[in-house]
Amino acid sequence: MRLNFTKSIIILGTVFCLAPITKSTAQDFVNIFRASEEDVTQYMDSYIEPAMFSFANGMAGGWYNTAKTHKPLGFDLTFTVNVANIPNNERLFLFNPDDYGNVRLAGDVTSSQTADLPTLVGGNTSERLELYGQYTAPDGNTYEYATGDNFQAPDGIDVSSLPLAGVPAPTIQLGIGIIKNTDLKIRYGRAKDMELDDNTNNKYGVDIFGIGVMHDFKQWIPGIKHLPLDMALFVGYSRFKSTIDFDESNVSFDAEGTAELIANNTSIQALVSKKLSILTLYGGLGYNIVSSGIKVEGTIENYELTDIVTGEPYTVEDPVDFKYDGGSTFRATFGMRLKLAFLTLHSDYTFQKYNMLSVGLGMSFR
Repeated sequence: MRLNFTKSIIILGTVFCLAPITKSTAQDFVNIFRASEEDVTQYMDSYIEPAMFSFANGMAGGWYNTAKTHKPLGFDLTFTVNVANIPNNERLFLFNPDDYGNVRLAGDVTSSQTADLPTLVGGNTSERLELYGQYTAPDGNTYEYATGDNFQAPDGIDVSSLPLAGVPAPTIQLGIGIIKNTDLKIRYGRAKDMELDDNTNNKYGVDIFGIGVMHDFKQWIPGIKHLPLDMALFVGYSRFKSTIDFDESNVSFDAEGTAELIANNTSIQALVSKKLSILTLYGGLGYNIVSSGIKVEGTIENYELTDIVTGEPYTVEDPVDFKYDGGSTFRATFGMRLKLAFLTLHSDYTFQKYNMLSVGLGMSFR
């Protein structure tokens, strides 16, 4: 049986495009939740952060495949998949016991040993962790003691054989020509109350919204408006929200509540393109402003594990509230589009902190 609540915490809205977490790995995360709130936050924050930055930056892909705007009421409909690659040096994170209050490497009585542990896409590890506490003796001195519990540090997904390791960000987009060589671009999608697992009452929903404007600025500059190139400025905002309502009970634990992932991206770019028969070469230079977060509101009441201090079965309330604001980055994009009648095929590569590959197809009229 899978531990769907823990799976929700770990990958939340991205469970639809990543391999599932096994029961043994999920159980390791339940062990982590026995530590203090500060320790749980520190560990999970490090574990999830690269995947969140990958997804948030991936949302900035697919906005354009040419700098040429439509004529009034011309339009295009495109589907693009974007994958922002997580660099090798960010697929692991440094576990330093100095950053934790009662978690350390198993057998490390000095609480000074460090290790590189997997993030969500960091593969497997042989490292084990243990929980320890403190007590005050009659002589007034404070001593540490191990709880006797040690467990496998949580594995990540093994992506070593893949050319790109990131969280896919698919987009469906409508672009419409309005006035003065300006295109309005819209992203929208909504799904509610979908079954996450046939064996539970867990349900999930997804909301996607995006709006962008692309404007031909070359027309206003006398010195360049006759150049045989298309040029435009683009500003776009997109928002992704995924929720999971979980309600699960078994012999190990009861869990009930709501998990929520939100990712926002604002992209500002200057674009240029050149049409060569059926082939268009295009590029963009700009900046992504990204933010994202994961929140879990609810309770876990665990019957198999006990509190590190009291030895009693424990209840965790509202266990997760992470915010990620450090993934903004400059970007430079180079790509090509092939147009056959109304059908378009496009692909581009973006150089940024998390380099991104985008591939898509669509239809374009006027």
